[in-house]
Amino acid sequence: MWFLHSFVIIKPVSQRLREECKMKIAYFTDTFTPEINGVTNTLNKLSHYLETKEIQHAFFTADYSNSGVKEPDVFTRMKRVHRFPGVKLSISPESCLAFPKKSEIAGLCDDFAPDLVHVTTEFGIGYKGVKYAISRGAPLIMSSHTDFCSYLKYHNLNALEPAVEKYLKWFYSFSEKTLVPSKHSLERLNRKGYKNLGIWSRGIDTSRFNTGFKSTELRNKLGAGDKFVFLYVGRLSPEKGLYMLLHAIREINRLFPERAVFVFTGDGPYADNIRQAGLENVIMTGFKRGRDLSEIYASCDCFAFPSGTETFGNTALEAMASGLPVVGVANGGVVDFLTHNYNSLLSGDGDENAFTENLISIMESEMLRNELSKNAVKTALSRDWDGIFNSLIEDYADLLERRPAFERKRAS
Repeated sequence: MWFLHSFVIIKPVSQRLREECKMKIAYFTDTFTPEINGVTNTLNKLSHYLETKEIQHAFFTADYSNSGVKEPDVFTRMKRVHRFPGVKLSISPESCLAFPKKSEIAGLCDDFAPDLVHVTTEFGIGYKGVKYAISRGAPLIMSSHTDFCSYLKYHNLNALEPAVEKYLKWFYSFSEKTLVPSKHSLERLNRKGYKNLGIWSRGIDTSRFNTGFKSTELRNKLGAGDKFVFLYVGRLSPEKGLYMLLHAIREINRLFPERAVFVFTGDGPYADNIRQAGLENVIMTGFKRGRDLSEIYASCDCFAFPSGTETFGNTALEAMASGLPVVGVANGGVVDFLTHNYNSLLSGDGDENAFTENLISIMESEMLRNELSKNAVKTALSRDWDGIFNSLIEDYADLLERRPAFERKRAS
């Protein structure tokens, strides 16, 4: 049985609630640091923002202690993260799903006594978060970050699509508001009949990603020298459309031998396909963090991003802030901020030849490259994290104001 909510008319939220309500928020997510992806980046930024606003919060997530990456000191000091053992997934080895006992969640979460529960993943601990919120009558908000059904065909799992669609629609039916990162994602879920949708977009930290990190030393270290450097940053996985980029590399090598270098920053199940292609001008750096990542972005010449399955596309925005023109596809969440012939060149999703031609156009025309780069930076500068998180807090406040019964229960 599916539990579907109807649209709610949201009345203006009082200034009193904004100024006086001391929210306590519990986040349930299997995707969290030190895993590297757009969701973890967003949650890390969000935690910092909440700390500056003195809003109490806690994360309930999977245990990544075997990753070799140290827990951020602020999380340890504030006892902000509760981790639970999980299982690795063959389809996504860097990910982990946790299935803690109900009693473990209940004890820790009751001690924290959240005003609101925010679930950011659909499986594992995300499901436990939903169960906890329902059992306590707590306001529940969810955010959808991944278009799982679009991934299935890339892993030969098309037969699972009806079951996955049914599960996801059932799962999100419990949410009093479901947030997505882009207009494209909102329209997709709206067509499928999801209710109470809203947008929680993404921003960019221009102190971390900017043209000032450009490094000639890094280019020389990569062996790029004076060659044109195309960059891809992200998970190396079939659903990222990387077959299009491999096609483009072969064509560019044929037409312009010794002219270009292609850098892949990231890792994933498609890494072996790239290595086995035997392309001598391909450089694979693995995952990079911090200043290393900032320098890689700023030291390359063009961002090649063939993915048409993004719900947003954080890495494309990071590249733009670093001064790179983007060659992408006109599908997915990237269309919220990528505009053809303004800050990027876009082709149809799956159109290998058009994608290749756009890469060549960027490489061949310095005038085009400079114009797209200038507008890419301008676009990135317009997307401020604080404004985006302020909007999220507005959504929390709206939900809490519509739940006076829960507030009275907590006060009693």
